[in-house]
Amino acid sequence: MPNTQRTDADLAIAAATGEERAFTELMRRYKEPLYRYVHRSMRGSEEACDVVQDAFLAAWRFMGTYDPSQKFSTWIYQIALNKVRDHGRKRAVRSFFFKAAALERPDRPEIADASQNISDDCEHRDELHRVTKMVDALPDTLKQAFMLQVFQDLPQSEVADILGISVKAVETRVRRARNMLKAQVEANKADQISANLHTADAEPRRVRRPNFYAPAIAAE
Repeated sequence: MPNTQRTDADLAIAAATGEERAFTELMRRYKEPLYRYVHRSMRGSEEACDVVQDAFLAAWRFMGTYDPSQKFSTWIYQIALNKVRDHGRKRAVRSFFFKAAALERPDRPEIADASQNISDDCEHRDELHRVTKMVDALPDTLKQAFMLQVFQDLPQSEVADILGISVKAVETRVRRARNMLKAQVEANKADQISANLHTADAEPRRVRRPNFYAPAIAAE
């Protein structure tokens, strides 16, 4: 049977025995959704691709620990989430030492935090960019549940397995995330309306000045 027709579990079992082509097919299936998930989790960091590669390397290394009774997607997303968290911890340590060095040597140029590198892939789509920024600003516990269920379109039961929480907790976190985003959208609309009104009030009225030099129109 061609690899493209085999189930994730069959491919994972074959990969655990060292069948590289089986694992290559798993990578083909999951590289795009994993990249989107990691990229959003890392707020558009340019290092997202490296983290995804680390996740696949870890998966290959530990294929022997995969439990076929568990969905492969759940297992690989758990690995990706752990790699994202590992990257966050390493970045925090680097940031701490960079800042400490800058304090010791004031002449050292300030090093920008990689977390501020926002992807400009969707610059031409302002609305999507604004929504992405609002999602990025969510508390991490809410953001992870929201992204897995809404952006990755995973069922609540699988999101619960990935995050190690109950289905009820997933439902609660996603609902809270939706409510926070809705409140933010409403606040942004109110701010925009207020700004428009302020601009309208501040703009001087243009009064049409009579043209005294225009020739008089003869009355009929």
